[in-house]
Amino acid sequence: MILSNKILQFNYRFKAFVAYIVINFVDLGIPEDQKDGLATNWTDWGPVIDDYTNPNTHNTITIGNMNTTYAEDKRIMDGVQLQIKSNPSIELTTVDYANLDIPKPKTTKSRVPAVNFAPVVSCIRNTHLLPVFFAADPNRPAKSAKPPTVGAVGVKICYTEATVTAPPELDDYRVQQQEGRTEFELPQTAGNVGKKLWVICFYLSPTGEAGPDSEPCFIIIV
Repeated sequence: MILSNKILQFNYRFKAFVAYIVINFVDLGIPEDQKDGLATNWTDWGPVIDDYTNPNTHNTITIGNMNTTYAEDKRIMDGVQLQIKSNPSIELTTVDYANLDIPKPKTTKSRVPAVNFAPVVSCIRNTHLLPVFFAADPNRPAKSAKPPTVGAVGVKICYTEATVTAPPELDDYRVQQQEGRTEFELPQTAGNVGKKLWVICFYLSPTGEAGPDSEPCFIIIV
């Protein structure tokens, strides 16, 4: 039974996030109905991850349910984080940043330029609904560390039919949340099985400057 580390880590992040919102929603400028909705999302999350992590119920259906629930709850959590962070009437404390899983703004405003080369992307594991990719440093392909001055790995994805051979147009790709590690999972839903997943990566500097795109890497989702 292979479980997604990304989903397991999100489980603890989401639990702490919702618990903190429920207690501090007034101070954080969160409407009561939105707070209640988050609490419901967490309640609904429990049975889904229980089935996903139970060897007796871990199957295509529960994996697909888990990946779909994860994608939706992560979208909601990302939106609430942005909502709180963008509210000019709220001054977040160190405790707020920690419990809300919001990165604390860096004190420096100096721009760090992006590197002028792209990673080399490969799929290092393609298990059921959980492909894992590696964005390798072309200058140190055997190392898993990011290149010096690189803060994160940007990711773009596109889905096509399996019969498509030419890479999609760049406008067809969707930017994903940046990855802090060079090895990363892309959990899939059951509806994508049999489709071709195209992945492009690029390096981001610590201040968000983007480097050039990699060549696309593709797999057939299983």
